[in-house]
Amino acid sequence: GVRLVGSEMCIRDRIYPIGFAANSYILTEDGKNAVVVDPAQPRIADELEKRGLTPAFVLLTHAHFDHVGGVSALQKRGARVLCSEREKTLVGSPADLSEEFGAPRSEFTVDGVLKDGETRELCALSVTAIATPGHTAGGMCYLVRGADGTGALFTGDTLFAGSIGRADFPTGDMAALRKSLKRLAALEGDFPVYAGHEEDTTLEEERRTNPFMRDA
Repeated sequence: GVRLVGSEMCIRDRIYPIGFAANSYILTEDGKNAVVVDPAQPRIADELEKRGLTPAFVLLTHAHFDHVGGVSALQKRGARVLCSEREKTLVGSPADLSEEFGAPRSEFTVDGVLKDGETRELCALSVTAIATPGHTAGGMCYLVRGADGTGALFTGDTLFAGSIGRADFPTGDMAALRKSLKRLAALEGDFPVYAGHEEDTTLEEERRTNPFMRDA
């Protein structure tokens, strides 16, 4: 379905590769150019075309196969792929888990890296990168604000509604993940939280009820 996140349009795509349900998000401020967070399947490109949107940027929270399956299709259509410096080194490596789960690998390159705390203007959206290692070594969350200042937090597999991501995959680190949760909990204000799996939540709800965040 289509949901509004402030002034951006946020289109959720639920997919089920190898039993996983990953969330992909398409964001646009002007209704023409889009930023895609974690495009999980090639059909994300078809979804953009259907809606008359040009994929300008792809933001990766991390490089696991179930979050990047649609990157190649978008890159072929001109999208620039961005992630953290550390996660860039994991792209296309065994750490993406594709071999482990018998999934096809999406062949793509990373066009640019984002530093912790960096804010960039992408398609009239203000995107702040927040380094959140733990699920993977180079995991990142993104705080995205529209022209009206309304923001939303895209947390990948760092923070879920009532839970957190696993830290037992290659490059995972539970101590680092707890520090990352502490960083998210310390963000000023409240935001809708759009995670890599499962349902939406809010940062305040997770501060209040998520046992992992309370204990971070």
